[in-house]
Amino acid sequence: MSITKADAIIMHSRKQGETSKILRLYTREFGKISAMAKGSRGTRSKYLGALEPFNRVSLVFYKKEGRQLHYLSDASITESFGNLHAQLGKLALAAVACEIIDKSEQDDHSHPEQFLLLLNTLRALDQHKTGLRNIIRAFQIQFITMAGFEPELEACHYCHRPEVDTLLYFSPNLGLYSCSQCGHLKETGKPVSGFVIELLRWFKGGTVANAAAAKVSKSVGEEIDTLLLEYLQTHIDSLLNLKSVSYMKKLEIDLLQYKSNEKAG
Repeated sequence: MSITKADAIIMHSRKQGETSKILRLYTREFGKISAMAKGSRGTRSKYLGALEPFNRVSLVFYKKEGRQLHYLSDASITESFGNLHAQLGKLALAAVACEIIDKSEQDDHSHPEQFLLLLNTLRALDQHKTGLRNIIRAFQIQFITMAGFEPELEACHYCHRPEVDTLLYFSPNLGLYSCSQCGHLKETGKPVSGFVIELLRWFKGGTVANAAAAKVSKSVGEEIDTLLLEYLQTHIDSLLNLKSVSYMKKLEIDLLQYKSNEKAG
């Protein structure tokens, strides 16, 4: 067992006993790890405020090879994302990104680029007031690429024409699309609009922060969300039940109901 330092993002935590927490962390140096923070829930805890979900922290912990649960020695906040923590919608979106990482990554598998992608996603959610769903869409397509399941979006797979038609056919299983002129995948693929493919190209090649500037209608946004979720779940079985996505949908329904009741009143 050795004392080890790490740059970490707290993805989520759960209570352990009367005073402690078990943290799920994504670190730059070691990838995903779990750590016990003893006495962290007490009012006099040295960790007070530091171990909140989505905080970026500097960790000191006892690490032992082959052990799944490590023990925290110290933690200090590096970035706390105050704007993100102040808005329920931003928290829900941050939870989607963290759950995707948590459920898809193996423990102790370092992936610095993916750590930076998650960090930049949290920063973008914290800093921007609009286009927040686009930030998560950009995160998802870039995560898919980093995970080794990059879809072929640059051109029609069959005629190699980069210009998109109004209607295309995308195969989640194959990770490619056919233009309507070729007519392939019409029976087996999913119909998608050309604008969706253009947006995904842009989200994949740009930064997650810049994605916030995209103008996306509700219908196109829903089409992108459906395609991305199906693609993720087709290629990564562990993402079949994303609680954060279900919660976000419930949050949207509750918000619409609240607005409707407010208008009626």
